[in-house]
Amino acid sequence: MPSDPDHVLDAIDGVVDEWLAMSEDSMRWAPPEKAPPKPQLALPAPPLPQVSEEFLHDVGVLFGAQTQAVAEAVAEVFRPLGEGLLDALTAFLDSPAVRQFVELVEPSEGRELPGPAEGDGLPPEPPPSPPPEPRSPGRP
Repeated sequence: MPSDPDHVLDAIDGVVDEWLAMSEDSMRWAPPEKAPPKPQLALPAPPLPQVSEEFLHDVGVLFGAQTQAVAEAVAEVFRPLGEGLLDALTAFLDSPAVRQFVELVEPSEGRELPGPAEGDGLPPEPPPSPPPEPRSPGRP
């Protein structure tokens, strides 16, 4: 019966037991420290081949001296081409047209940029207006 005091105590005990069970469950649960990584779309990378140091040493011994000689020969063949290209670039940068352009972009301190020409079609600038007269304390 609902009016029976034992029934009320049993209901209270049931609620307390449920609360304790939920408390213990919540104490065991911990939020994840870090979100799981999202899957990314990527191309599969093949594994790198395993090359032994002995093989690399043998290749260096076989081709080292020949490769160095070829590299030096190629450098000597292309040296005149590089020097010619450097001379042409230097001559271009030292030309009067380029120097004038550089001075227009970055004018030197002693030289000012030319202003607009007199007959360029723009109206002349009006003369500056005189400063206002100071007000006296008695006049508004």
